[in-house]
Amino acid sequence: MKFSKTLSVVAVTLGVGIIATEAQPVHAKTTTHAIPKTLQGTWLGNYHDDLFGNVPVKYRLTKYSFRQGSSKASENADARTYYVNIKKYRATKAKSFLFKVANKANQHGYWKLTLLSANQPVYLKHVKHNGKTALKMYYKSSDTNKAQTSYFYHQ
Repeated sequence: MKFSKTLSVVAVTLGVGIIATEAQPVHAKTTTHAIPKTLQGTWLGNYHDDLFGNVPVKYRLTKYSFRQGSSKASENADARTYYVNIKKYRATKAKSFLFKVANKANQHGYWKLTLLSANQPVYLKHVKHNGKTALKMYYKSSDTNKAQTSYFYHQ
């Protein structure tokens, strides 16, 4: 009697474990989000770096990519393009060039973009600054761990 009770408990536990394992992938499905239309476009401004000071930068944001480069034409060869972590790019790009976009803006109106390889978020917000349409960027410096804010203007 004791043996059959133990066997029944083991069988039920094993059955529940198998069902739970099979059900997990359905719930573990990840969704990716595009860059919001309000952030898309070409933006020019200065990026502040503790090592180099103010560096002129040009950002180009499209639905699924973020291109960062110099606003000087002579230095455009160093531009880097990062891609939203969607199936199309996940299969063809290195993890160091993939990022994810938050599903909604936070309570302050910032959209969070996180580079997967560094897990370092950048917060972007569409604002009016000095009477012009601007992209406000907020991030923590990886060197000094201090908060930095920069404004980039629509081209």
